[in-house]
Amino acid sequence: MAERAAHLVDHVFPDVPVRQWVLSLPYRLRYRLAWDHDLCRAVVAVYMRAVLGWLRRRAQLEDVADGRGGAVAVIQRFGGALNLNVHIHALVLDGVFAKDRAGPLVFHPTSNLTALDVAEVLATVAPGIARLLNRRGIGEDDDSAGEADAWT
Repeated sequence: MAERAAHLVDHVFPDVPVRQWVLSLPYRLRYRLAWDHDLCRAVVAVYMRAVLGWLRRRAQLEDVADGRGGAVAVIQRFGGALNLNVHIHALVLDGVFAKDRAGPLVFHPTSNLTALDVAEVLATVAPGIARLLNRRGIGEDDDSAGEADAWT
């Protein structure tokens, strides 16, 4: 994972700040995602839309209109003990690109993140994934789902 991240930062991404975001998932969802690859990709999409959307909204608060970010997400399927532990690592440009008044694209870095900022993103991610699961008939509203696991 470290080698892939270094390659992306050194050779793929532009020379701008990059932040790693990691999403751990409830245990029940980890097991389902291990076998349902379409659902796993959909969960990644919800996660990335939430992170990139949060960066765009943060930039708008700093008068940056039409900002666009970028990211690469990797699904890791195991934990430190080689146990099943589906979770998502994302390398995300730590800010947005937007055209300035003269026309060229300019990178606008985001200010330092706080725990509250991360909680705000998670407050978007968790309900988004819950809606996705409910649309597919496998959410907490499903009688076979059992008790809900907490987000970690």
